[in-house]
Amino acid sequence: MKLQKPKIPDKLIQSENINEIVMSLTSSGYDIENYHFKSCSLNDISSISVEFSKCIIEKCSIKKCDVQNFVFDNVIFRDCDISNMDFSDAVFRNTEFVNCNLTGIILSHTRLSDISVSSCNMQYSNLTNSHISRSRIEKSNLSNSYIWEAQLKDVEFEQCTLVSVEFTGTLLKDIDFTSCELEGLLIKGPELKGAIVNEFQALSLSKLLGIVIKD
Repeated sequence: MKLQKPKIPDKLIQSENINEIVMSLTSSGYDIENYHFKSCSLNDISSISVEFSKCIIEKCSIKKCDVQNFVFDNVIFRDCDISNMDFSDAVFRNTEFVNCNLTGIILSHTRLSDISVSSCNMQYSNLTNSHISRSRIEKSNLSNSYIWEAQLKDVEFEQCTLVSVEFTGTLLKDIDFTSCELEGLLIKGPELKGAIVNEFQALSLSKLLGIVIKD
């Protein structure tokens, strides 16, 4: 599957003060567009609507912010710490996460399309009721995450750690898990119909379904 990569202009406005830019532009009714934020923090932002477009956010952190309903369109997050942030109801389009700390991130009821997640820590993340399409997650750890009642369409997992992930109510048809570490999934049963697994994974998953395999 070929993802649509973020469309980032060659020339961006360089800034090390994301807080000041966000407050200044959003208070005037403008979106955050064509910026390269580096080595700075977005803190204590709340009760505002923000759209980031055609931006690079590098070596930054987002803490103590109300980021629900934010929009990220053609954005690259690189080496960022956005752990434990609540992005419920946010929209992510053509967005990349590279080597980011996403531990405990809440993405419930979010819409994510053309998303690339590479070499990220997503342990304890929450993607309940999210809509994810045309996306790839690779070399990332999603252990102990909640992916309840989510809708996955054209989603790829490559070399991911998926230990004790709760997929309850999320259909996994046509999703290839053969390159992933897949243990201790929490499911009801129908979710696995049509999922693609290797022989070792099938043996492990059979125990979840109450199947007894005799030699």
